[in-house]
Parts: sequence; C-alpha cells; structure tokens
Amino acid sequence: MRQRILNLLLLLTLALSASADNLGYSKDKPLLFGIDMDYAPMEYIDGKGIPRGFDVEFTRRLMERMDIPFTFAPNTWANIAGDVLHGKVDLGMMVYSPYRKDQTNYSRAVFRLYYQIVYSKKSEGRFGLRDVEGKKIALMKSRPIIDTLTKVGAKAMVVEDLKGAFLDLQKGKYDALICFRFQARYFIGELELDDLSSADLALTPREYCYVSHDKKLIDAINTELDKMEDEGEIDDVYGNIRAAFGKTVIPRWVWWLLASVIIVGLVLVIVQERIARKMIMKEMDRAKKSEELKDIFLSNLSHSLRTPLNAIIGFSDLLMSSPTEIMPEDEQKELLGLINSNGLQLLHLINELLSLSDIEGNNQLFDRTVVDVEQKMAEYAAETRMQLHEGVLLKVVDPIGGMRARLDEKLLRVIVMHLLDNAREYTTEGTITLTYYAKQDGIFVEVKDTGRGLPENLKENIFALLSDKNTYLQEETPGLGLSICKAIIDKDGGQMGARDNEEDGRGTVVWFWAPVKII
Repeated sequence: MRQRILNLLLLLTLALSASADNLGYSKDKPLLFGIDMDYAPMEYIDGKGIPRGFDVEFTRRLMERMDIPFTFAPNTWANIAGDVLHGKVDLGMMVYSPYRKDQTNYSRAVFRLYYQIVYSKKSEGRFGLRDVEGKKIALMKSRPIIDTLTKVGAKAMVVEDLKGAFLDLQKGKYDALICFRFQARYFIGELELDDLSSADLALTPREYCYVSHDKKLIDAINTELDKMEDEGEIDDVYGNIRAAFGKTVIPRWVWWLLASVIIVGLVLVIVQERIARKMIMKEMDRAKKSEELKDIFLSNLSHSLRTPLNAIIGFSDLLMSSPTEIMPEDEQKELLGLINSNGLQLLHLINELLSLSDIEGNNQLFDRTVVDVEQKMAEYAAETRMQLHEGVLLKVVDPIGGMRARLDEKLLRVIVMHLLDNAREYTTEGTITLTYYAKQDGIFVEVKDTGRGLPENLKENIFALLSDKNTYLQEETPGLGLSICKAIIDKDGGQMGARDNEEDGRGTVVWFWAPVKII
C-alpha cells in the first residue's frame, strides 16, 4: 500500500512539473513566436536586427505572465503564415479568417481592425464602395475584400509591400488603396504623405488574434487574455492603436456597472408603472390638447402651401409687368431662381402628402430582403457627415460583430436618413449619435442630437397632430417627413417616439422599433 501511495505521489509530481513547465516549453525548448519582419507598427525588425512593435511588446508580457520561455522567429509574411499553419512555429498573430478556421486554432480577439480607403486629395469626388467602379484599388491579399471589389466593378491590385503601395499611390499608379485604419494613419504620418487622405469603409471589421496549431496553448492564452483585459494591460499596449479605430475602449468593470444600473432602472420602471395608473385621469386632459394640435397643423399646412404659391405668383407678376430692357439681367435671374426654389419647395411638400397617403393605403408596402444593416448604417452616416455643420460630430454605435436582417432596405433608408437629416438641420454644435441593436425580435434605432430640442408646444403629443395620420410639425415649416416615418412604422406593427435629450442637457432623441428577422 505504501509503495502505491509513493507511486501516486510521483505521478502527481510529474503532472505538476509538466504543468509548471507550461505546456512542454522550456529554456532548452522555447516557444517559437513567428513575426513578420516588415509589418510596422505591429511587428517588425529594426535597423539593428531587434524585434520591435506592439505585438512584440504584448507577446513578451503575455509569455512572462504565463512563465513560458520563448524566442522570436522573424520571416517574411508569406513564410510566416505557412509556418504557423503547418506548425513550424508555435505561435503567431494574424487576422481571423473563416477560410483557415479548420486548419489552425484562433484565440479570442485581442482587438478589432477597421478598414479605410486611402486616396489622393487631388482626386475628384468622394471614395466609397459605390465610387470605385473601373478604378485600380491596391490592397494586401484578402479574399473577402477582393470579392467585394469584384462585385462593385473595381480592379483589385494585390500588393505584398504595403509601404511601397502607399508611395505608388502617391505617384498615381493606383486610384486608391484599402488597408486597416491604423496602417493608413501610420504610413501617411511615417512617410509624410500629406497629399493623401483616408475615409472609413462600410466593411465588416476583422478580429486580430493569436493563432497556433496547439489548441492547449490557445486555450491557456484565452484565459490569460481575459485577465489582461480586466487589468487593462491590453489597453496599456494597444491603447493608441485601438483609439485610432474611433472606438471608445470600455473596461469590463464598466459593463458590470452598466448592467447593475440597468437592473436598478428596471426596478424603477416597475415602480413607475404603478404610479402611472394613478395618472390616467391626467391623460384624458392631454387628449383634449390633441385637437388643439390638429388645428395648429392644419393652419401651418395652409400657410406653407400659400407661402411658396404667393412667392411664385408675385415674382412672376413682377417679371411680366417689368419691361425686359429696364430690369437688369442679374435681377431677372435672381427672380427666376426664387420662383424655381419656391416651386421645388411646394413640390416637395405635395410629394410628402402623397407619400403619406400612399403609405396609408398600400397593403403590399414591404419588400423584405437580407440586408447588411451595419454596412447600410455606415453608408447613411457617411452621407450625412458630408452635410454637417462645422464642428458637429456624428457617431455610430453599432452592435459588436455587426448585424444582418431581413427587411425593406428602401424603407430603412427613408426612415433613418430622415432622422439623421432632422438632427443635422437643427444641430449646429455638439454631437449626433446613431445607435442601433437587436431588441425583442426586431431592430431598435435611435438618433440623439444636441440641437435646439423639441418645440415646447408639441412636447406632450409630438406624433398626433393628425390623429390617425400622426403628423409631425417642425418649428418653421410643417415637414411631413416624420409623419411618413411614423406611418411606415405603424404599418409594420412597430413603435416610434421622441423625447428631450436629458443625458446631454439639450437636444432631441427620436427612436423607433420595428419587428424584423435578425440573421
């Protein structure tokens, strides 16, 4: 019996020593970490032959925490990728690829990489995925990006030397270049390419991970990465890179705090619902006010129809009653321009009324297809940013991992663009925030601004100026855009609302929820 106990203790000792030996790596057999010799600023070899870069520093910290002896194995990227996949080196870092997931093991994402398109400031027009048809676009090899460029009719030019590609772009060899956001910032600054500019692309962000043929090593790294995330060590090394993505890096404890706040908020909501029952009588008084609001709308609608009509008739009378030889040509052009602009204003108002009527009577309004919601929201934001007042910032808060849903893309654009246009028009300073996420078997979208806020006389009944038509009245003109949005949402069985932006102390929040299938 004593001998068996001794043998068992010996086996436990060997097991513990193997564990302490950290997955079999030792000073005599260190872990080989493959790095790209020329992938600045992430990993590269400096002029003295020393490994440098964010990946090098972070991996050094990671291996020290795991007590794993290691050494760097520099090589070209073409060789490093193959060495990692075939197990010739023990560990590397690369972008997650669904095409390689069955060939190797990926860790959890250390952080996410976002795409930008780089182009000459002398280029005419704007650069986005809709604007590159027939153009030469340089990029490092990426099957998803090549497929996307092919679909939009662009000429994908695969390069191996990204630094050289930036210099060739400056010389006019390419029309544009697609890379990650941190690369655009680094090379434009490092090479002093002041004549190049960059813009975000509505492409799914990529995950930057550790990769290894050894699954036990990846599992151990995942455990340690969670600890490093909690302790802020990932931010300590990659903070500047992550900040370059335009995303706020939020520690995990903040999410726990937010979850606690949400729970407390839910309790308060339950209490408020009980109090609300006692306020039913007050709601009856508000119903009377809706009739007054209806009169306001009809009065303003009549005024808005007459205003452009009076201008058109008045200016045309002036032109007809004034001899051509007396009135200067520039004044004639000015009057014609005023007639044209007022005619367009009148046409716009009539079109909105017709659209509202059409939505109310159309029983086959929704043509649902699978839509990349993240891409569409990015496009709407990019289009709106070009028209913002100077100094105003537009932010998009999107779900992690993106979103795809089955919905009517045309109607999504009508609603979201109108909310953004309203916010843009009335916000001359501060921030506009577009937020969207999946909620209760549907999609929730919110546009928050720091503009002038809701009109005081409409706050209590903002969407009920025409009873069942639910028309919204703007301060200067009775635009029917929000009425059309509300009619669409109601037709789809959704909900829509507006409130003061109490979080920022000024401005408006307009939101809607629509039942759609999230994919």
